[in-house]
Amino acid sequence: MSIRIVPKEPLGKERMNERSAGFIPPLLFANLKNLYQRRVERLKMLATEDNPFSSYLNFAAEIVQAQQKALYDNPLSVELDEILSHARQVTCVPLDCKTLKRTRHWHSVLHSLIAELLPAVPEHVKPALENLAKNSEQELEGMASALLNSEFSKVSADQSVFVWAALSVYWAQMASLIPGKARAEYGEHRQFCPVCGSMPVASVVQIGTGQGLRYLHCHLCESEWHVVRIKCSNCEQTGDLNYWSLDSEQAAVKAESCGDCGSYLKILYQEKDPNVDAVADDLASLILDAKMEDEGFARSSLNPFLFPNE
Repeated sequence: MSIRIVPKEPLGKERMNERSAGFIPPLLFANLKNLYQRRVERLKMLATEDNPFSSYLNFAAEIVQAQQKALYDNPLSVELDEILSHARQVTCVPLDCKTLKRTRHWHSVLHSLIAELLPAVPEHVKPALENLAKNSEQELEGMASALLNSEFSKVSADQSVFVWAALSVYWAQMASLIPGKARAEYGEHRQFCPVCGSMPVASVVQIGTGQGLRYLHCHLCESEWHVVRIKCSNCEQTGDLNYWSLDSEQAAVKAESCGDCGSYLKILYQEKDPNVDAVADDLASLILDAKMEDEGFARSSLNPFLFPNE
């Protein structure tokens, strides 16, 4: 099943289905009230002395903390009805990261991030932030277009993480304003976010009201969409799946590999650790990525703190 966002009014009978015991919400929008603070806490929790990536995890925590500050300092008020109506007419995702006309709001978010981070980051990082602050609006738009179109080599590696952090806040703000519901239907491209068309970071098997359900977490707008378990999230085949971990069968973070398409995606289990966060735990388990690479599998996901070099 694919997922489509529709206006509230036409749902009709589907509202009754939502009240049924077996109803599975196809799409979950991020709770921006606690998203970034929870991620900061998780990153710092994972940045233990025995983690070889602890310094970078703490650096990522500083960026996420700045994202939270920028979120509240730059509230977004925008009318999305026209955008959503157009998306429904041309059957594309509503906030398509490759085609949506951006406003300069994300520039304000970026400059807030830079102002917040300059006093906090290590000295060797400050020149990248200072140079980024001097870029013209046209140059910033060029960087944004390159990153959103997966042309990562066109943006300096020391600046891309900050540009993306601002874009992500902007897209998450827009997603939180979508005045509609979502419904599942047959379709294609289920491996991409139904809100913005981006790749996932990882998948999370939930507890609570979503007990046992798997949701893929978007690396741009922070939305989550339901994909059934025991099925490759990339090619949807079921015949050659395997699960890998660094610790044991009880590990909270595993990699789901598919022999049919040669890809893998991290899968996080809240029942093993209720504090798991798609971005933080994926970043903290890079050794597992190295293992999967050695086994011949390629990532079908992207972490916003780890852009490819090519």
